[in-house]
Amino acid sequence: MNTDLLQSAGASVADLLRARAGGELELHYQPLLDGYSGEIVAVEALLRWRHPVHGLLAGADFLPSPEAGGLPAEVGRWVIDAACRQLRAWLDRGLRCPAVAVNVSAAQFSAPDFVDTVGQALAAAALPPGSLELEFAESLLDGDMAGIVRVLDALRRLGVRLAIDDFGRACTGLSRLRDCPVDVVKLDRTLVREITADTGRASIARALIGMAHNLKLAVSAEGVETAAELAALQENRCDRIQGYHFSQVIPAEAMEKLLADRSEMPPMPAGQPPRERTILLVDDEENILAALRRLLRRDGYRILTAGGGQAGLQLLAENTVDVIVSDQRMPNMTGVEFLRQVKALYPETVRLVLSGYTELQSITDAINEGAIYKFLTKPWEDDLLRANIEEAFRYKELADENRRLSAELQVANLHLARANEQLLETLAEKDRRIERDETSLDVAQELLQCIPFPIVGCDAGASVVFANVEAERVFGDGGSLLGVPLDDRLAPPLRELLDGEDGAAIDWNDGGERWRAVHRRLGHGGHEAGRLLLLLPAGDGR
Repeated sequence: MNTDLLQSAGASVADLLRARAGGELELHYQPLLDGYSGEIVAVEALLRWRHPVHGLLAGADFLPSPEAGGLPAEVGRWVIDAACRQLRAWLDRGLRCPAVAVNVSAAQFSAPDFVDTVGQALAAAALPPGSLELEFAESLLDGDMAGIVRVLDALRRLGVRLAIDDFGRACTGLSRLRDCPVDVVKLDRTLVREITADTGRASIARALIGMAHNLKLAVSAEGVETAAELAALQENRCDRIQGYHFSQVIPAEAMEKLLADRSEMPPMPAGQPPRERTILLVDDEENILAALRRLLRRDGYRILTAGGGQAGLQLLAENTVDVIVSDQRMPNMTGVEFLRQVKALYPETVRLVLSGYTELQSITDAINEGAIYKFLTKPWEDDLLRANIEEAFRYKELADENRRLSAELQVANLHLARANEQLLETLAEKDRRIERDETSLDVAQELLQCIPFPIVGCDAGASVVFANVEAERVFGDGGSLLGVPLDDRLAPPLRELLDGEDGAAIDWNDGGERWRAVHRRLGHGGHEAGRLLLLLPAGDGR
């Protein structure tokens, strides 16, 4: 097997099973951070192959293609088990790691025992609800939705969080997302990579984030590599961030150090990073641009200039701009046409027209549509123009603060809703367990009542808490034994037996009935919870 073959076709199922059996597969990890606080909210477990010939291989170098079913179910089970065990080990060491995320292939998801496998892994690691997050490719939604939803519902009942990976790569999943019981969508990395360079991608990413939030879903972005990408995602209220900007994919030992001391990662800016007030001036006359630069420079703004609408759009793709002042009458694109496009792509900007030419209808329509904040005329009066631009910046900053507070409130509400949901699920499961326990207790008591020899149980204070029908006949003296001190109803030999060692037994004759009396102490770990007396027909033994 060579690396070209591995990279082009992926390893075969047999290759991966042999690697698993030989201990060559291991998990590495990458942190997922809260997009606002920077706290680590989860770590993603990523499969690596320590190949005896080719060295450490990333998943892209050897995993079978999705068309071939992706990761074999048996290897997938090992990944889930290993990730849960690792999280349990970190929690036992006192490290704060709220959850571990694991990718799930189509082959795993369609396995009949998939839900049982996940439940067993969670139970074996004794993880609290919400500690495991399973990620599925968006293409999964192309299948039988009724069957998919049944599996996802069963996973959620286990307390598993669910995420749709590579979100936005296809269109088929968008219409079905509303019907899926998922918690998180992860933006496709191509959207993240081009969010600062491609206005179309930026618009798609913003639309997807808004749609997910409207559906009460959290949004995660992977593949974040630059501060500019981070700023753009924060501006668009992305909830979780993951990528090389903060951490490479690292072994468990290095991840443990990172969980213990996050200072090795770059700090997360609180909301949008501080920046200069930035204004974009768009006019096809250079002398107008020069005059505006001279006028506004004294106010400390960062000033960008463009000779037309296309150049202005290019600057907006490369810079974060607060206020835009545009001429109306320009070649190729009027100011209103330019600002209408800006409103669609960068709705948070404040847009003004400064023009000596007035085409009343188009200006009025643009103002009514919200594309233009104000219309100012040439020639201008310096102090009045500066005051209007200062007012535009204050308006923008107030709107930014309102958006920031709204985003924080939305995230807090989302977290509260999830916590509520998990609490209700936990309470429902406890109710189910109590109901099962009560049913089991009723059945056990009925069975004990049917046993044809005396059985008496008492608590640590020696009061009777259980006596079957035969015990009432032998010791009851015509009344109920419940609540009666047991010693009051026992002959001296039986009282001495109960004061003796656990498991002690004597032969006892009661009015012609011969019994083998056996004493058992109840409780665990040296803590006595009570005692049990059994009278077996003589000769039956224990």
